[in-house]
Amino acid sequence: MNIVIGLALAILGGGLQGAFVLPMKSMKKWEWENGWLVYTVVCCLVFPAILAFAFIPNLMEIYKSSGMGTLNAVFWFGAGWGVGSILFGLGAKFLGMAMGIALITGINACLGTLFPILFLKTGQFTAKAGLVLGIGMAILVVGVIIISTAGAMRDKELKQGADAAAKPSTPFIVGLLVCVFAGIFCPMMNFSVFFGQPISKQVVDLGTVASYNVGYAQLLPALLGGSFAQIVYCIYLFAKNKSFKNYFIKGTGTNWLRGVLMAVFWFAGMALYTIASAIYIKDVGPIVGWPLFLASTIIVSNILGVITREWKGVSKKAFMRMYAGIACLIVAIALASLSNLFLPK
Repeated sequence: MNIVIGLALAILGGGLQGAFVLPMKSMKKWEWENGWLVYTVVCCLVFPAILAFAFIPNLMEIYKSSGMGTLNAVFWFGAGWGVGSILFGLGAKFLGMAMGIALITGINACLGTLFPILFLKTGQFTAKAGLVLGIGMAILVVGVIIISTAGAMRDKELKQGADAAAKPSTPFIVGLLVCVFAGIFCPMMNFSVFFGQPISKQVVDLGTVASYNVGYAQLLPALLGGSFAQIVYCIYLFAKNKSFKNYFIKGTGTNWLRGVLMAVFWFAGMALYTIASAIYIKDVGPIVGWPLFLASTIIVSNILGVITREWKGVSKKAFMRMYAGIACLIVAIALASLSNLFLPK
C-alpha cells in the first residue's frame, strides 16, 4: 500500500510541476518579468526560508560549521540552476507549455542522471549502466529531433494561416535553443545537492528532524543562489522594457495571486515528491518514482497546452509528430532512471 501512495504522490507532484507556468498565461497588463519576479521571490526566498527555519533547529550553526566552501558551491550551482529556470520560463513562453516543458524536462532528466556520474569513483559505474544510459541518451536525441521537426512544421503552418494572432512572435529555432540550454542549466541543482551533502549530514546527525524535512537546510542556500540569477535578469528587463511600473496598474491585483500560485504549484510539486521518496517509496524512488514524476510533468503540461489552444490551426500530422517525440522523451527518462539499477550498491 505504501508504494501505491508514494507513486500517487509522485504523479500528483509531477502534475503540479507541469502546471506551474499556467497562471502566467492569464496575467493581463504585465510583462513576463513582472510575473516571474513574484514567482521567484515567493518560491526561492519566502517558502524555503520559512520551512528551513521552522523545521531545522540551530540552522545558522549548521551553516557556520559546514564551511564557506560548501555554502559557496551550493549557492553558485544554485545560481546556475537559476539561469536554467529563467530559460525554462522563456522556453515555455516561446514554444508553449506543451512543447517547451516537454523538451526541457526530457533534457534535464537525462543530463541530471548523467552529471553525477562525473563524481563516481573508478569501478562505481558499470558497463551495463553505461549501456542503458547511452541508449536513453540516444533516444533523447531522437526525441528532440522529432519534436524540433514538429515545431518547425507548426511555425510554417501558422505563418501560412489566416489567424495572425496565432502566429509565433519568436522564431522556432530561438525557442528551441532556449529550451536546450534550459535543459543543460537546470541540472545544476544536482551539483548543488551533491556539494551540499555535508549540510544534510549534519541535519541527520541531529536525530530530531524528519527525513522529508532534512533537505530544507540545503535547499535554502541553493534557491537563494537561484533567486539571485533570476532577480538580476528581471531587473535588467525592468530597465530595458520600463515594465516595473506595471505593478501599479489598476486592475492587476489578481496577477499577484497568480504569481504566488505559480510558486505554490512548483514548491508543492517538489514537496510531494520529497515526501513520497523519503517515506513511501524510498529505495525505488529514483528508479520508479522519479520517471513517473517527470512523465506526469510532461503529460500535464501537454494537456494544459491543448486546453489553452497552443496548437490551434496546426495540422494533425504536426500534432502527432510532436507526441511521437514526447513518447521518446518519456522512454529516455525511464531508461536514464533504470540505469541506477546497474550501479554498485
